[in-house]
Amino acid sequence: MRKTISTLSLTGLVAAAALLLAPSAQAAGLVYVGMYPTAAACDAAGKDYVARGLAVSYFCDDTPYASRLSIWD
Repeated sequence: MRKTISTLSLTGLVAAAALLLAPSAQAAGLVYVGMYPTAAACDAAGKDYVARGLAVSYFCDDTPYASRLSIWD
């Protein structure tokens, strides 16, 4: 059981690191905002940024374990 939890934690950390290092959003002129645990949470946060007028558009880079929000302001 501990080995399974440890493996899942490590996989999540690797996925998060990959998203932080991924150049796709920065290359497109988007500004990195933050990490979210799910794609749905990232999408909701992105919609909130647009609704409040803080961003024109947003982009979520998703993996099964994390999602990175970037906005275009």
